[in-house]
Amino acid sequence: MTTLKASEEGLVKIRQARRERGSTIEDPKWLVEASQTLEPDRTWTEAGPYADGLSLPTWRRFLRGQEPIKANAFKAFCTVLQLNWEEIVDRPPPENPQPRNLDIDSLVQEIRQKCHTKIQQLYSKMQLLDIAQPVDVSNLYVEVNILEEITSWQPGEIRDLLRDFNPDADNFNRLGLGKVCQKRVPGLDAVKSHSKLMVLGKPGSGKTTFLKHIAIQCDRAKFEANKIPIFIPLKTFAEIPNLDLLEYISDEFASCGVEGRSQTEFILSQGRGLILLDGLDEVPESDSDAVVRQIRQFVQKYYNNQFIITCRIAAAKYRFHDEAFTCVEVADFTCDQTAAFASNWFVAFSQNMEAGKALASQFVEKLKLQKNQPIRELAVTPILLNLTCLVFQAKADFPSNRAKLYEEGMEIMLRKWDETRGIQRDEVYRDLNFSRKQHLLAFVAAITFEHGDYFFEKNTVQQLIADYLANLPDATTDRVQLEMDSEVVLKAIEAQHGLLVERARGIYSFSHLTFQEYLTATEIVHNSAPQALGKLVSHLTEKRWREVLLLAVGMLQKADDLLLLIKQQVDGLIAKDEQLQQFLLWVNQKSLSVDFPYKPAAVRFFYFSLLPCLKLALNRHPERFLDPALYLAVKHTFDPAVEFTLDLVLDLAILPVLDGAIDPALSLAHDILLVPLVEPELMQALQKLKKQLPHPDGDKEIFREWWQANGQVWTRELRQIIISYRNIGHDWQFSKQQKSLLRKYYDANKLLVYCLNSGCNVSPAVRQEIEETLLLPIANIQKTRDKCDRPL
Repeated sequence: MTTLKASEEGLVKIRQARRERGSTIEDPKWLVEASQTLEPDRTWTEAGPYADGLSLPTWRRFLRGQEPIKANAFKAFCTVLQLNWEEIVDRPPPENPQPRNLDIDSLVQEIRQKCHTKIQQLYSKMQLLDIAQPVDVSNLYVEVNILEEITSWQPGEIRDLLRDFNPDADNFNRLGLGKVCQKRVPGLDAVKSHSKLMVLGKPGSGKTTFLKHIAIQCDRAKFEANKIPIFIPLKTFAEIPNLDLLEYISDEFASCGVEGRSQTEFILSQGRGLILLDGLDEVPESDSDAVVRQIRQFVQKYYNNQFIITCRIAAAKYRFHDEAFTCVEVADFTCDQTAAFASNWFVAFSQNMEAGKALASQFVEKLKLQKNQPIRELAVTPILLNLTCLVFQAKADFPSNRAKLYEEGMEIMLRKWDETRGIQRDEVYRDLNFSRKQHLLAFVAAITFEHGDYFFEKNTVQQLIADYLANLPDATTDRVQLEMDSEVVLKAIEAQHGLLVERARGIYSFSHLTFQEYLTATEIVHNSAPQALGKLVSHLTEKRWREVLLLAVGMLQKADDLLLLIKQQVDGLIAKDEQLQQFLLWVNQKSLSVDFPYKPAAVRFFYFSLLPCLKLALNRHPERFLDPALYLAVKHTFDPAVEFTLDLVLDLAILPVLDGAIDPALSLAHDILLVPLVEPELMQALQKLKKQLPHPDGDKEIFREWWQANGQVWTRELRQIIISYRNIGHDWQFSKQQKSLLRKYYDANKLLVYCLNSGCNVSPAVRQEIEETLLLPIANIQKTRDKCDRPL
């Protein structure tokens, strides 16, 4: 056990500080306050007993300074007197003074050279999940960013976290769930700024890789070339019989040909060690106190070396405050870091560099697509980014059925990541195996998502966990015990799996909205209640339920019933509005008038999208709003007459006066794209109408006055011409409520199509029925279903 005593100058400060406090030497309050410093979670009284190592005789020895006392007691007494122990302590000369004529710089370089091969062989490679061959750390490594304030330690309120996080908004940013506002600092800069650093992070955030990178950089003289990198996996260190870091390091040096413990002690006494302690959270609970005690003693003795400790953020119950460690947090990847990692990954695991770069470019571009935002949300940590790269590599695309990807991601976080590294986590609750952990998380996800809770107070999630535990076989009925168990389970899920995270002090969320949605869909699909799917479908028009619906369709062994329920819900949105049914009737009639080799439903979508209130077609380049396959199909080589008419129509559509002319003109432009056979009479009528206008490049005031006087009549003539020749451009005069309904109806039909094309298991008959009745009025749907004896 390390012991300390005060220097002569320190004794003067101690006595002055004690006198300023005013209490007598024999007053037991000194021991109470010192005990609270060492163990703040316990209640201490003046009657005793006190914390380990504290007693009145110890306090007297501390004040006299004639003999050393235990280090923990010395520091606690200094804290009580509001003194910095490092300014008080007596610094004895090194136990092993530098041998005469021994050059420390030469010795460091000699040991670095002897250790080089072992460091390169052990720490220059890394093994990724589900990939057979290891890869060089330097080939895959992406510069880590650091947060200097630990997010979960900061105070905050749910309303602050919800700011700008609205899943029902059109511009909703899914990445906002884990948004941080503080500045990111390059990891190496943090290491350079702090001699004692504790790097915290979520599971799979790249902590070990970061530490290996530092070791390799140091070994290759690119960082701290005058120090010796000493990488210590704490899980391995905990397995040795007698925990002694000095002996461990000496043995490591000896395996490289460095003889004698005295050289190790000399190097460390001169502060020439870069001590990298990896994975404090991986140490078994039974060994953790002993390992932490050994780290503290070692740091106190060899304080002038550089130390970095890594640990999962939720497992960091030991903060090493007395040893003056600075805690930082590994930040999630930015978009640029994700792209850099993907580029490194595909180059590393492709047959040649060019093919790897090409595939990486495709990966990044497809990850940016709106439909892939839930996947992009996962790809912010190396462990899940590796999974998405691996899945993408197979077909140069992401799977249409994303549920399987998320299922694999869940298994990695709950089980696979620890298993592949041989880490046995302590069982936190009896019978809470892998399957039940999944059920528990699905239970919590479904309830919180149903209530619209993306962030929740600690006591709320603990109560949900307690409710789940109470329903397990042989569960206790003692509510106090259940509350205690639920707190332990919550911390274990956070620390061991990272699926629930503390976003601010006492406020939790799922690590990714994607996982909350996936688990919600899991709970609904596995729910035996017959009304569960019906309840899910009732949320069809709510944007935040879109991903849950898509996932549920993909999870079902047979999706026919759910898809038919969705179709029924979609059709019912506007079934009772006669005017909207008339609009659908026109859409159908218009699509049937086109002789076009494409599915009728696709043509109905085309004409439906021309509705101005949908704001899909108001653009000089209408092809940007079409389905790509449909646009390629309608892209003809126009004859001169068609090109002239299309240009004429588009010219009319972009006049600066506009108020009513845009909609019918652009509707005609789209129709000409689809049916490029322009009647001569239509061309003549449009030319005649255009000649009525003053020249738009002339006097703007004259043009404006003419438009105010004649614009409404002119627009009616334009609309009538378009209706007469093409049966398009009708002024439906929908109410605000009807426009809103049409938008919801259109979006719900698109979602239904996405569901059909999501790789789900749907029978050919149901697929055909749904496709044939998309965007049809209720009367036509009934006729279709009458043919197959299916009720509406």
